[in-house]
Amino acid sequence: MKPTLGVELAERLRRQVEAKTPQTGAEVFSVAREEYVSRERLDADKAMFRRVAHVIGWAGEVASPGTYITRDVMGVPVLVTRAQDGRLHAFINGCLHRGAAVAQGCGAARKFVCPYHAWSYDLDGRLIGVPDRSMFDGVDLKSRGLRPLPVSERAGLISVGLSPGVDVDDHLREVEGPLVDHEFATRSYYATRRFDLKTNWKLAVSVNFEGYHFKVLHRKTVDRIATNNSIYEVFGPHALWVFPFRQLDLSEKAPAWPFDFQATAVYFLFPSCILIEAPGVTLMLRVYPGDGPGDCAVYMESGSIRPILTDADRAACEAALSGTAAILDAEDFPQAESCQKGLEAGVPDVIFGRSEPVLHHLARQWAQKSR
Repeated sequence: MKPTLGVELAERLRRQVEAKTPQTGAEVFSVAREEYVSRERLDADKAMFRRVAHVIGWAGEVASPGTYITRDVMGVPVLVTRAQDGRLHAFINGCLHRGAAVAQGCGAARKFVCPYHAWSYDLDGRLIGVPDRSMFDGVDLKSRGLRPLPVSERAGLISVGLSPGVDVDDHLREVEGPLVDHEFATRSYYATRRFDLKTNWKLAVSVNFEGYHFKVLHRKTVDRIATNNSIYEVFGPHALWVFPFRQLDLSEKAPAWPFDFQATAVYFLFPSCILIEAPGVTLMLRVYPGDGPGDCAVYMESGSIRPILTDADRAACEAALSGTAAILDAEDFPQAESCQKGLEAGVPDVIFGRSEPVLHHLARQWAQKSR
């Protein structure tokens, strides 16, 4: 992408604010109810999730040798490490003795010790310690290292694959241009919240990518500080949706994109990662299908542009996390669950208007990649 993309986006947003209307699509689009209620569709979605790469964290979380993070990715326990030589590794977070997790949370470590029988592994995943080793004579313990997963680092974000052979290196190539402006490689991690919802995973993602509902559902919250005079852009399977704050400065001397610009940038990173960036806010939502078509899990990770060192830093992170989580939990997610009930009861399809163009893109990408 051109290095001036951030400037171009800012100018486009100012024009939409002056026009008092969102950027729109050319047509109305609909999706059959089966995409949300069918067991066959759910199975196809899960198979797709195993074939594609997933963004699961900021590279800043494992910036230094000896650091690590753990994540749940559609039920797969994942461990990502930065080895002493600076290389990034990803593994199934399961001991090769019984399968128990060898790491929890995030932080720094020289080795990982299984809490069950104390088998230990280094940051490269090699098995380096087995108590009572003689009890395993005849077993090729050298082959019992942590099972690797594909992993890459691009635009300051960490992508993994859930199966060997998944192409993770090019996953963010088409959207790298706007992402690099945000300096994700320096982000610090604060906390994670999990939401277990009674709705299809696609509905949980979709609540984040249209402002048509601001004046109704968010009339006492989001609509008081932001408008739906939004813009969007697509980058291969990914997308960016930007909506302005009401105090957006329309002058040429307005604060520069992205850190001080008075707007919220919401990235869709295929298949189900959402990045929310606004002044003082950096959030990552990861959405995964559950056991049934009407179940999903949402993980919300909160981070910071600067190191989190003081009580004031922690309070700022908590405010951003709690404020967004409260709106989603009290307003958006209940409506997603309500929509699921309606579809299961027989509502024939979901319809997206011209003012919801990002949802057109998401629905098309999910349908194409799941087949």
